[in-house]
Amino acid sequence: MIYPWQQAQWQKVQQQQLAGKLPHALLMLGSQGLGKLDFALHLAHGLLCHAPNEQGDACGECAACKLIAVDTHPDLFILQAEERGKAIKVDDVRELSSKLNLTSQYGGYKLAVIVDAHDMNINASNSLLKTLEEPPSETLLILVSSNPQKLPITVRSRCQAIVFNTPDTQQALSWLQNQNTQQADALLNLAHGAPLLALELQQNDLLNHHKQLISALLGVAKNQPVIELAEQLHKLPLNYLLNWLFDWVQDLIKLHQCGDSVQLVHIKQQSELKQLAARSTLQGLYDYLDQLVKNKQLQSIPLNTQLLWEDLLLSWYKILKRV
Repeated sequence: MIYPWQQAQWQKVQQQQLAGKLPHALLMLGSQGLGKLDFALHLAHGLLCHAPNEQGDACGECAACKLIAVDTHPDLFILQAEERGKAIKVDDVRELSSKLNLTSQYGGYKLAVIVDAHDMNINASNSLLKTLEEPPSETLLILVSSNPQKLPITVRSRCQAIVFNTPDTQQALSWLQNQNTQQADALLNLAHGAPLLALELQQNDLLNHHKQLISALLGVAKNQPVIELAEQLHKLPLNYLLNWLFDWVQDLIKLHQCGDSVQLVHIKQQSELKQLAARSTLQGLYDYLDQLVKNKQLQSIPLNTQLLWEDLLLSWYKILKRV
């Protein structure tokens, strides 16, 4: 699927294809929730289709399209980690490279899409580098990443970057409203302007989880028991809550440094944030931000989330001046 905010990127790729100048490797980069993977798959499907339309879209009816629909096309390979956040291993990359070196079964392109390419460990990246340096003919590698700085420069430099930027707010809101999204403005704000992430927040009832987090943070500020509040949070999705807590602390830092003129993520809680900013120090907030970064890095290993939230809420309590 090509979204309204991706039209310029799509036109560029189609012009390259028509001119016979499509590179052997593309790196699709941008924030989470902008539809980079959908774009990559749409491109792959169009290239494999036997009868694409003038815009490069797959027909959906030919033999190739029917194989793609049931994930059995022999010339399309999707590589990703076994679990989100886990590493893509060198053996998986070697297997992919071996498949790409085989002759296309349909006599056309061989396509490989690497999802969250930044999850490749160093050995996997080095293994992929060999394929990038000496790509088989009629092969296209598409790397998708929301964290491209984690990819080695040797890999990035051998791919043509396609950058996806956050769309204009009005365009994003219009699209969300067409998806029957409720509270689109609040969701878009929490998603940092990424429409698909905002839609995901609604579909998974995550806005309610966000409200529970804010309630707990304000509860700590009112001297409510930390253990009870941690009990309410520890069963909720950790990744989202840590990201929102990170935004919450950054909002407080912005208020310390820039005053009322700054744009906040938690704009609806601006009054409460101003009171909390007065009760905290800039150094204390930065120290807490460091603690959050370390906890976010530990998400890939099993954690006792009850103890984690007790620790986070206790640290939050300690940086607030008593009133």
